Amino acid sequence: MKRRDFLRMTVLTMCSTPVFSASTWADEVTENVTNDVPLDKDLVAIFSDTHILNRPKAQEVVRVKTAIQKILAMNPRPATLLIYGDVAYDAGGVDTYRFVRELLEPIKKAGIHWEATMGNHDRLNDFQQIFPERFTKKSPIPNRYINVVETPKADFILLDSYLKGQVRGEIEPEQRAWLVETLKKYEKKPVFVGCHHPLCETNLEVELRACPGFAAYIHGHCHWWMKSESDNIPQICFPSVGCWGDMGFVMLNLTETEATFIPNLNAYQLPGWYKKSEHLPEDYNDKDIHTTNVEKYLEQLNDAIVTIKLP
Repeated sequence: MKRRDFLRMTVLTMCSTPVFSASTWADEVTENVTNDVPLDKDLVAIFSDTHILNRPKAQEVVRVKTAIQKILAMNPRPATLLIYGDVAYDAGGVDTYRFVRELLEPIKKAGIHWEATMGNHDRLNDFQQIFPERFTKKSPIPNRYINVVETPKADFILLDSYLKGQVRGEIEPEQRAWLVETLKKYEKKPVFVGCHHPLCETNLEVELRACPGFAAYIHGHCHWWMKSESDNIPQICFPSVGCWGDMGFVMLNLTETEATFIPNLNAYQLPGWYKKSEHLPEDYNDKDIHTTNVEKYLEQLNDAIVTIKLP
């Protein structure tokens, strides 16, 4: 059995496994996390659009807890967790990020390094108040949260596409110039570039094509599990962990030659207003899959493993 198939089976068998009591969830999970489970530096867990709000029983919070429990139940565990924006539900909030910190405490206890991008629902100042340790190094662009996450097989550049007062995102000239200089370092090592918003909003095609080590553009925002390609640029859109749309998370398995994205989706919900949204994918098929054939739809999504050949 191939490693990616083993990983997929391992993750999917945990779909309905309750691990700890919900009443004192964070304390119990953190207390029960042991460090005797190895971390695999070639495994990356990917969340997006967690939309956490300070209500422990909210659907979004419950689904984030479930996703965290699945990761902690893995053996080996991923060494890295990336969160592609809209960490918060509405408009940031110090209390919300304080609750986020509590939810992620078991991840920290397990030794898993996590990083996040800023989405249109996030607020950097609030985030910084609760996670000051993440700002000990000066950002390359003032008032932007930009990070490079390194793994042995590939690196991840996490950009900040937040645009004040807007749902859409953009990459301003200063951040674009920083990206150009940073990508010059990737002649041989593969690199994934991404942020919360899709490529059609950040318009980074020219910069990405110029990089020999560029592997794919990855993002959230649309709440779909979907791979697309335009002008020879592969793009991967991640599902929401638990707000609406395709719900779940993705595991990434890296080898010397491939990056395999393995979905772990366990729910689907489409708000009525979204049918008329400009964000619907081109191949969307209006068959009311949110009320019929959901199990079949989720089965198809979980079979939609994406493999990217690394440069």
